[in-house]
Amino acid sequence: MSEAEVPRKRARTSMSRELVELAALFIATGVADLFVSTLSHNRVGPVVLFGLGVLLIVTAAGRRWIHRPVPARGRPPRTGVAWRVRATVRDVPGSLAAVTAALAAHRYDIVSLQVLAVPAGVVDEFLVRAPEGTTAADIASVTERGGGREVRVVAADVHEFVDLPTRVLTIAAAPDLDRDRLLRAVLGDCRIESSPAGRRAKGADGAVLRLPDRDGGLVVTRSLPFTPVECARAEAALALARRLAELPADGRG
Repeated sequence: MSEAEVPRKRARTSMSRELVELAALFIATGVADLFVSTLSHNRVGPVVLFGLGVLLIVTAAGRRWIHRPVPARGRPPRTGVAWRVRATVRDVPGSLAAVTAALAAHRYDIVSLQVLAVPAGVVDEFLVRAPEGTTAADIASVTERGGGREVRVVAADVHEFVDLPTRVLTIAAAPDLDRDRLLRAVLGDCRIESSPAGRRAKGADGAVLRLPDRDGGLVVTRSLPFTPVECARAEAALALARRLAELPADGRG
């Protein structure tokens, strides 16, 4: 079908729809007139019409009463379970909106969102709060239907709902700096081990991240693969921890 034929087809479709609607209006008017004419020859006609009107009003009021919102008195709000959801999406307009719409349609509350650039596109990471009984497989299935690929879902700590800059600054300002806690603030739940002296390799290989350190290095592992953005954050967090450790105690107080 050519582009010139498309408007003509739409015009014919619209005209046909209008004719059908007009015919339905005529039929409904005829039925109403016949009904009223029949009742006009009967003394109980006005009573029947009045009764039908009252019945419709009562029915409408009853439906509103049944479907009214019920306030949750004396019950704490259901916070659900925290999950970290990571999915690769195409770097095109609308991809993120499709995933978030799919999650919202299943009552998965998106608390925070990060967009992490990777060579194959972008990785969207959500922290969501789901109703009790929800499984990682449930969330992964919904995310895939929304267009996500390579979906990973792991349990999250509710403390991760605090935004990333706030978590990092709070830990860095503590009197006793905890290097591992600072790294977990930017990387999420992970395992941190010291590597032997002399092994100063740097970079990520899937879910294994190696960071250089003055004593040889660190090996960080977790269930989710590391992205280049997270590698840069981890290196910056480690440099910050070293710099703060070099300051005198009174300088940090």
